[in-house]
Amino acid sequence: MGLTHTMTVRGDACVVRILGDVDMSTSEDVHRWLRTAVDSAQCRDVEVDLAQTAFLDSMGIRGLVRAREYATGRGVAMRCVNVQPWVRRVFEIAGVAGYLDVQ
Repeated sequence: MGLTHTMTVRGDACVVRILGDVDMSTSEDVHRWLRTAVDSAQCRDVEVDLAQTAFLDSMGIRGLVRAREYATGRGVAMRCVNVQPWVRRVFEIAGVAGYLDVQ
């Protein structure tokens, strides 16, 4: 399955739903989509919905960390929600679950 996304705006929150695996071949796409959400004038809070993401590697983590740094630098909160157990475990092992505000 190829990687796709949707973005929904709810008030001042943007929900970016990632559909597919995030790895070295797709991490730049995810980073770009999240930067677009951060740069959206109406979004002060970005939720990254990973309910449909079953695989994430170190490059995927890198893309999310870079997006979080970008968001923080612009005063926008970012968190990961609906995280699959295996993906959550990868975040925990990498030591970024807290930084990415995994919920």
